[in-house]
Amino acid sequence: MNLGVVIPMKNEEPTARNLLGRVLSQLGENDLVFCVVDETSTDRTLEIVREVSSEDPHVMVVWAPENRCVVDAYFRGYREALAAGCDWILEMDGGMSHAPEEIPRFIGAMAGGADFAAGSRFIRGGSYRGRRSRYLLSWGGTLIANLLLGTRMKDLTSGFECFSHRALSHVVARGVRSRAHFFQTEIRYMLRDWRWVEIPINYTNPSERVGNENVFEALRILLRMAMESRFGGKGKGIPNE
Repeated sequence: MNLGVVIPMKNEEPTARNLLGRVLSQLGENDLVFCVVDETSTDRTLEIVREVSSEDPHVMVVWAPENRCVVDAYFRGYREALAAGCDWILEMDGGMSHAPEEIPRFIGAMAGGADFAAGSRFIRGGSYRGRRSRYLLSWGGTLIANLLLGTRMKDLTSGFECFSHRALSHVVARGVRSRAHFFQTEIRYMLRDWRWVEIPINYTNPSERVGNENVFEALRILLRMAMESRFGGKGKGIPNE
């Protein structure tokens, strides 16, 4: 089984080469890394990724100037990995929030038969390091989402996760509504009836705050999802194409 790792990257010049080196050290001969870079990145990130790609054919440069938001970046990476025929697709943050050394945990879960391995900061073995406000937002958001949606995951907002080709194809076909990070919750809700498992991760939070507009968007979409869940709506999102 071959793995595709999707990493959106924005202004990662100081750490890009180190991150890719650590990721590559966890991969097999047939695995690939898809680095998605767009016009929001204004430093030398794209140049560095191209340099690493010229040195290692496992690194794929995905230049995506059409992206309008972070969700577009992730979905562009998803489509690239699916088109390349990757059996499993793992997504992770490009800003060093996720530890590449934990990738084998996801591979083990997928090899055990999971369709979806979800990184979790809030189960035994997981941890969070960063702003207290971000911790409360993620933990509280998960609690509220579980209550409203009837889901059972301990962490509904993490972006370190791995999909089977079939599960991610389902996600891409349905799409999501969110234009910000709440799309992770939409995806986990979408896959709630698939074979899933939560994987403990040790998360290091970036310093930036979550904007109020993103919080309001998340609440609006969550309430709409809850209404659709209760009254049988389909809840199909934007295809992100």
